[in-house]
Parts: sequence; structure tokens; C-alpha cells
Amino acid sequence: MTPARACALLLALFIALPLFAWGEKGHYLVAEAATLTLPNDMPSFFYQAFPQLVWDAYDPDRWKGAGESSDAVNPPEHFLDYEYVAALKLPADRYKYVDLLYKSGTLRRHGIANSTPGFLPWRIAELSERITNEWRQWRAAVPGSPERRFIEADIIRDSGVLGHFVGDASNPQHATYNYNGWVDENPNHYATDCNANDRFERYFVSDQMTVGAVVPKVAAPLLRTEYFATAMGEVKDSNALVETLYRIDRDGGFDLFRKPVSQEAYDFTASRLAAGASVLRDLWWSAWKASEKPRRRTSDD
Repeated sequence: MTPARACALLLALFIALPLFAWGEKGHYLVAEAATLTLPNDMPSFFYQAFPQLVWDAYDPDRWKGAGESSDAVNPPEHFLDYEYVAALKLPADRYKYVDLLYKSGTLRRHGIANSTPGFLPWRIAELSERITNEWRQWRAAVPGSPERRFIEADIIRDSGVLGHFVGDASNPQHATYNYNGWVDENPNHYATDCNANDRFERYFVSDQMTVGAVVPKVAAPLLRTEYFATAMGEVKDSNALVETLYRIDRDGGFDLFRKPVSQEAYDFTASRLAAGASVLRDLWWSAWKASEKPRRRTSDD
């Protein structure tokens, strides 16, 4: 276990706060901004379900503490500590990825378990592919039939949950092992305490961010044809901003008592939330558009 994650675990013993990304409000903002910028060519039931899409975006954090099996698999889905795997050519198949972690010597070299680097981009890609498949089922179902309504419920549920993980990937602290305090060499004197995560993603977001701050920064819609590559691109973009985040934090940018509020901290946070909303909106829309094509045949066919 890395020092940063050990720090987070120790903190969890003393306070009853979830340790996952963005906090509740941040995930709602990502999903809401995605709904507000979605193209208007999707079936009407999807637009009518906007409130549930926003609500479901926090669900993977609500699953915490469900039981031993769930608590083993859920946390690593929320991050990818990119420094561990930056030199590897990562496959879209998560089991080939785990195999690569062993064969490349990554686990032995760092003394870590196979779940330590995390599985976030695989979770995003898997859900995106599932939603695309569900849209295909919806197209094939009889309009007005119970089957089509059941499929609609599946689409909304999975699309809402996807929002959580896409939101996580836009948070630099979920793309690094410097997750909750700086653990690398530290000549720039970044924070090493166990509150760095909360200062940014929870308290500053809750106090300062609104959907009105996020939506203007959302990018124009873009069709995504490679889901895993899209997720990896989001993680890499976030990892590239880790030092920027810690510098802003070191200089007091996320201090709630600072008046006036740091414009750099405000813009940085809104931009990262908007980055998550942009990718989420794109994946929702792209899954619908991709469902026009037949599914990929498998060896079981």
C-alpha cells in the first residue's frame, strides 16, 4: 500500500467521510452539466430521466461498506495511479492488463498488489460498451412493449453509474499515487497531510462550485469511437495536472477562508468538472450513435 493510500485509510478510521472522488456535489455537477449540453437527437426517455442520471452518479460511493467482496472490488474502480503504468502499453482487456502487471515486473518492482494501480479506465470502457449494447437491444425491441421499458431502465441505470467513474477520471487526485498528500520527492513543499483530497474535491467544490460555473467550460460534443482510449486520455490529462493542483493547494488556493477566493483555484476546479462532463456527455451520445451498427460477433456465436 502506498503512503498516500495508507494515510487515507488511517483517516477513515477516525471520520465517517467517504474517500472517493469529488464528493457528492461534484459528481452531481458533472452529471448535470453533461445533461445540459447533450445533443437533442436521442430518444425522449433519456432526456426525461435526467434527474435519475444525476442521482445515480453518486451511487458507486454509496456502495461503500456493502461487504467484504464488494469492498475489495469497488475502491480500485475509482482510480488509476498512472505513475505505476505510464511506461506500459495498456490493453483494453482488464484481465490482460492484470497479466501485464505481473509479466512486466511492475508489481514486484513496486511491491504492490495487482489491484493497487487501479482499474478506472477499464470500468469506464466496460460500462460504455454495455450501454451501447443495451441501446442495440432497445432498437430491436417492440415500441411500447414491456421489454423496451425494461431495457430503458437498464440504459438509465448504467448511464448514471458511468457518470460517477467518468467524473472520477477528471479529478487529478484519482490519476496519481499522490492521492491524498504528496509522496514523491518534494522539493516544492507540496502538502503531505491527509487533508489534501478533501480540501480540493469536497470542501472547495461544495463551497464554490455551481453548474453555472461548469457548463460554460464544457467542450463541444465529440463522437467517441474508442471508449478505452477515451478513458485513458482523460486519465492522462488529469495526471498531467497533479502538480498544478498541489501547487494551487500549497499556495492556499483551496482555503475556504481566503478572501477573495483564488481565481486560479476556481477556474481550475470548474475546468476539471467540465472535463468530466464533456467526456460523460460524449460517451452517452456516442453509445447511442454507435448502437446503429451491429454488435461485434464473438466466439460464442
